[in-house]
Amino acid sequence: MGLSALHSRVRRGRWLRLPAPLCVVLVALLAVAGPAFASSSAGPSASAEASPGANPVVEAAGDPAAEVFVENCSGCHGTSGEGGFGPPLAAAGFASLVAPMVEEGGITMPAFGDQLSDAQIQGVAEYVAAHIADAAARTAVVADGGEIYRLYCAGCHSTTGRGGALTRGRNAPDISQYPAAEALAAMILGRTNMPAFAGNTLDVRQQAAVGLYVAVIIDPPSPGGHGLGYLGPVTEGAVSALALLILIFLAVWLAWKSRTATP
Repeated sequence: MGLSALHSRVRRGRWLRLPAPLCVVLVALLAVAGPAFASSSAGPSASAEASPGANPVVEAAGDPAAEVFVENCSGCHGTSGEGGFGPPLAAAGFASLVAPMVEEGGITMPAFGDQLSDAQIQGVAEYVAAHIADAAARTAVVADGGEIYRLYCAGCHSTTGRGGALTRGRNAPDISQYPAAEALAAMILGRTNMPAFAGNTLDVRQQAAVGLYVAVIIDPPSPGGHGLGYLGPVTEGAVSALALLILIFLAVWLAWKSRTATP
C-alpha cells in the first residue's frame, strides 16, 4: 500500500481498521513524511503564488520607470503588456514611438504630459520598448514600413498620410495630426471602417515598421527646401508650373518693353 493511499485512509477515518503493527508503522511514517507530503501536494501553483517575483509591484521596486508603468499603464495594458482595456504592447519596440503617445494620448488613452515629468515619460517609454515589447518589434526598419504602408494604408490615408475621401461621404483621417503610435493602436484595435491588421495580416515587426514610417511622414525631412505641405508631386508640380509662367511673363514683358522703347 502506497503512502498516498495510507494518507487517504487516515483522512477518511479508516486507519483504525488496519492491523495494530501496521498502525504503529503508519503513525511513524506520517510523523516524518507528513509535512513533506502536504507541501508537495500543494502543487507548483502554491509556490508560484507565494513567490514575491510573481508580483509586478514587487518586481518594479527600485526601478523608477517600471514603477511608473505599474502605476499608470498596467491597469489598461496589463502587467506584462498583454493588453486588456488598452491594446497589447508587443509592437511598441521603440521609445521614440511610445514617448509621444504617453505625453499626448490618443484614441481612448489619456495624456500623461501633465502628470509625468519629461524624464518619467522618456524612462517609461524606454522601459516599454526594452522590457515589455516583443524582441522582434525592435528589429523593424523604416523602409519595410514604407512598403507596407503603401500597400495597405495609402489607399485610404494617401501616400502622405493627410487623409483621403472614402465612400458615402466619409473621409479617412489625417494621421499626421496624431502620435505615430496611434497608428499601432489603430492597426491592433481597428477603428470605425478600418479593419484590425494585427495578428491577421501584420506581425509585430511589421506593425512597428509601419509605426516608424508614420513617424517619418508626420515630420518628414525636407532636403529640397520648403515642403509645400508635403501634399505630393501634384502640388510641387503646380507650384513649379506657376513659377515658370511668371518667369515667361516677365521675359515677354521685358522683351516687349525693349522693342517699343524710343531710340
